Amino acid sequence: MRWRIALLVAGVLAIAGYAAYKALSPKPTFHGTMLSTPRPVPDFTLIDGDGRPRRFSAFRGKTLLVFFGYTRCPDVCPLTMQKLALAYRALGEPEDLQVVMISVDPETDTPERIQQYVTGFHPRFVGLTGTPEAIAQAASAFFIYYRARDQLVDHTATINLVDPQGRLRVVYNEANLAPQTLAEDLKPILARGGRF
Repeated sequence: MRWRIALLVAGVLAIAGYAAYKALSPKPTFHGTMLSTPRPVPDFTLIDGDGRPRRFSAFRGKTLLVFFGYTRCPDVCPLTMQKLALAYRALGEPEDLQVVMISVDPETDTPERIQQYVTGFHPRFVGLTGTPEAIAQAASAFFIYYRARDQLVDHTATINLVDPQGRLRVVYNEANLAPQTLAEDLKPILARGGRF
């Protein structure tokens, strides 16, 4: 009887100790804005660089960095893509991390053009485009604003971190996006198989 009580007490203490450890363990600090509740990204279909339909859900199982931009962009887009390429290389070019750029200029960005653009930064990057309606659906899934103006397109310039289950977890803006800090954020996540 005593050994049962001792075993029960030991079990309760072990559970209490683990709960205390979890409560007191430092939570990861992100340089971006972490969503308090992960938001599932609704599925949508765009066109990849080979001209084939690509469902967003086809990327499940990988950690994603999703950026909305366009190939004629004179400043923000190439700078952002360069930062993503530097961070990707700093992480050792992991196969379970995918960088995806979605065009906000479907009139100009053909599948071939956007794929050529993104692979200019890294050969594993994926570019997607589509009809204006499909782009609008994709942009709304990430709360991205864009509007054509003369030869330019005004657009939200955030990087969206999506977990392997297809949930939006962290949003980076220009102010908190640097290759080193992005790599620092991603390294422990990738080491845990995309778990936060």
